[in-house]
Amino acid sequence: MREVCRFELLRDVKVLAGGSGMDRRVQRLNVMTVPDIARWTKPDELLLATGFPLSRKSEELVTLVRDLDQRGVAALAVKLGDYGAVLDAAVLQVADEVGLPVLAVPEEVPFDDILSEVLAAITNRQAGALSRAQQVHEALLRISLGGGGLDEIVGELGSVIEGLGVVCVNASGEVLAEQLTNEQWQLLRNAGVVDETGTLSRLSVLVGNPERYGSTMLGAPISAGELRHGYLLAVSVTGGLDQEAEMMVQQAAMVAALNISRDIAVSAVARRFEASAIHSLLAGSAQEIEEIAQRSGDFEWDLDRPLVVLAARREEQPTEPEQAISRLHDLGPWLSAVRSVDRQAAAGQLGRNLVAICGGTEDPEALATTVAEAVAGATRTRLRIGISHVADDVASLPSAYEHARMALEFAQQYAGSGSVRSYRSLGLFRLLNAVPDRRELQTFVDEAIGPLLALPPDERDDMLRTLDVLFMTRMNVAETSRVLHYHYNTLRYRIRKLEQLLGRFTEDSQLELRVTVALHIVKMWKLMD
Repeated sequence: MREVCRFELLRDVKVLAGGSGMDRRVQRLNVMTVPDIARWTKPDELLLATGFPLSRKSEELVTLVRDLDQRGVAALAVKLGDYGAVLDAAVLQVADEVGLPVLAVPEEVPFDDILSEVLAAITNRQAGALSRAQQVHEALLRISLGGGGLDEIVGELGSVIEGLGVVCVNASGEVLAEQLTNEQWQLLRNAGVVDETGTLSRLSVLVGNPERYGSTMLGAPISAGELRHGYLLAVSVTGGLDQEAEMMVQQAAMVAALNISRDIAVSAVARRFEASAIHSLLAGSAQEIEEIAQRSGDFEWDLDRPLVVLAARREEQPTEPEQAISRLHDLGPWLSAVRSVDRQAAAGQLGRNLVAICGGTEDPEALATTVAEAVAGATRTRLRIGISHVADDVASLPSAYEHARMALEFAQQYAGSGSVRSYRSLGLFRLLNAVPDRRELQTFVDEAIGPLLALPPDERDDMLRTLDVLFMTRMNVAETSRVLHYHYNTLRYRIRKLEQLLGRFTEDSQLELRVTVALHIVKMWKLMD
């Protein structure tokens, strides 16, 4: 409004009230023709009026001034003439309070000329702003396409407007790039944008309520489709951030989104290569393992040392539609946690398991626990982790992964065993898994509990559960009936039926041992399938 009043046509305009609002932005014009004009107005509008449609009642004019201010009108310019309308002290006092400029326009100045001159100035200003914004956009785009990063984008935007500070943050408020003075940082703190941890995690409030911060700060979201990458914020201690600056900030945010999307795509390709290499190491042929080992330096992995394999999964598995999203959310924190304890570890995802190949430390359980705690601290997601034996060379990694997977399945199946389980703690499972000939194990199972396995599935599973709990309680019938919630006599009947199928294992310790081992073999196969 201050610039509008400098036009030659309006040199004799008088500011009757609301002088503190002369910095309001003018983007459009309107002419008042009815008393209830407020509902037809728009933000940043210069409203022209004669005295004819103005109310003769002071209280109604006070209401009009308040309504125009709430609608974001830039100013009310009036030619009072001889229509009897009076802008009395009460009206002007309210205009001063809300900062809405009320101007007295000389009678000899035609509204047509005002409309023509101001609209021409607005159009020229917008055209110039668009041209400069396009120049900035092209400069920023050249930076991005030329391989430049966020630092260069922030620097370019900061150089466009004198005294402008710029900061780029991710969705969590962590600074990715910045060009701010100490004074500009203090302005952010005073505005409540910086939280107690020093991150700018409250920028969504600024972007959603730009009018709250006047002309000192402008924010724009960095988005690609519906995916929010973060925010770009421009700061000026002296103010003066107008519509042109807003357009430039939005252009820079678009280019920043392009830059971040490019980096994510490159990172995704690199991760796919790493995922393929990890798959070859843990499930490939000897030749594939050797080829990847020779190229491990490309991925900054150290495989020329004793190694241990970790296999991890959430304690509670997501439902099928959620699995793809949960894997994306789990992988990033997993990679960060593994690299925090071993920077030369290989980490990624294999099937539904998160995996890592780390240096074989003296205490692998402590290493895995540290990783689990780091993931839980970052995401509140609790993992169960299986740990392999120590592999002396890369050729042993496939078997090490199988051992880690067995330990993981054991930890998943028996939640009370803790979130971390090592293969060396599996006892009889570990011994049985070392038998190379599965057919020999199958023969042993058939001879020991074959008649039980031949029962219909529902009855078979029920009797296997009964037998398992009976052995767990050391043949304590009363305790077994309590755990299974069976009547004592019902359990005695089931035991007699089991002995008819398997022999009198309650009286023969050797037979009991054979049945116990057979049950462990069946459990092991269930875990590994």
